[in-house]
Amino acid sequence: MSLSLLFLDIPSNGHVLPKLDLVDELVRRGHRVTYVVAEGPADRVRRFGAHVVTYPSLDPLASLSDDGDPAAATRAFFRENLAILRAAREHFGDGRPDAVAYDEAAFQAGRILSRTWGLPPVLLTPSVVSNEHYSYIEHRDRLAPGDRLADPVEEITEALEGFGLGDQVGDFLWSARRVAELTISFVASRLQPEYETFDPEQVHFVGPSVANRDFLGTWEPPDGASRVALVSLGSVRNGDAGFFETVARAFAGRDWHVVVTVGDGLPDADVERLAALAPNVEVHRWVSGVSVLEHAEVFVTHGGSGSLADAWHTATPVVVVPPAPDFLPYAERTLELGAGRVIQPSALDADRLVAEVEAVASDDAVRERVRELQAHTRAGGGARRAADVLEAHLARAARKEAS
Repeated sequence: MSLSLLFLDIPSNGHVLPKLDLVDELVRRGHRVTYVVAEGPADRVRRFGAHVVTYPSLDPLASLSDDGDPAAATRAFFRENLAILRAAREHFGDGRPDAVAYDEAAFQAGRILSRTWGLPPVLLTPSVVSNEHYSYIEHRDRLAPGDRLADPVEEITEALEGFGLGDQVGDFLWSARRVAELTISFVASRLQPEYETFDPEQVHFVGPSVANRDFLGTWEPPDGASRVALVSLGSVRNGDAGFFETVARAFAGRDWHVVVTVGDGLPDADVERLAALAPNVEVHRWVSGVSVLEHAEVFVTHGGSGSLADAWHTATPVVVVPPAPDFLPYAERTLELGAGRVIQPSALDADRLVAEVEAVASDDAVRERVRELQAHTRAGGGARRAADVLEAHLARAARKEAS
């Protein structure tokens, strides 16, 4: 049975990239995928056969740097969700897909559509999830008590009342978010705290899918390259030129070949200046992280779930430098699992960075642990398992509807 599936997402590589193999797999199986996303990553989605519907993004990621208002980020993301919602409704008109599948950052739009259209909801997340035993938001707030998240409850309530959902506000708050629908997580189960408490029929940890990222290019070490390290702050909080300068000066003249990816967070002048600091440090805006990690001994990372998934996929030890409270739970989990080391940004300097990189690269226990995590990650099933889960779930929903 061919299905019509609606995907909802925000314009972030860290959210879009994990789903592309699933889109590819579903299209190959004969399903139609309509993918609502802003223009930035649209071409990357189209190449995998999805029909892309774009919307004018309000750039909610910019709100993450607003430290003065605890509701700045959640308000910005809610308004982004409303923009996503409008684009989906305008595209389908009186028609309907068979299911609504949405990113964790688009869960408000996804839940509104699934409930008002009476369609099966599916959460697609590149991150850990929350239930009655573990809350990522509560954990994050405990680790960073001075930087708690808040929701714009009045604004959300007013909008929901317009959809006849005013009595369901709790299901649309970031601070109270729990899995309430079929959930496919693109992380390995061991990254998830309390993973044994999640219903395996509801939450499926399929692990990362990294096969089809040739559009990011490939990477091979240059002739004569020494030990390789990858350094990245991910796709969002990557505008810290001082961090990258510390990296370049730390490894200048050392027996390491360091690949640095800075994303779109720095102006061209800063990128050019960084590239000139050390001949053994090459600087890219984007490069295939997995291609580099296949050769790397260490990954210096912000500690996002996608970056850790790539590190586990390639059995690469990590040094986590968490740039914001959002990454503290992942840093803590890395230490719990023995998969690497952590440097708090306030303690980072060139000597400390080199010392931790050298230490983790030579730590046999860490290397053995990441090999175990690699086997665990690759056993998750990836995109094929995700597609199987989705098809089976929708087949059951169709049978239930027919009866």
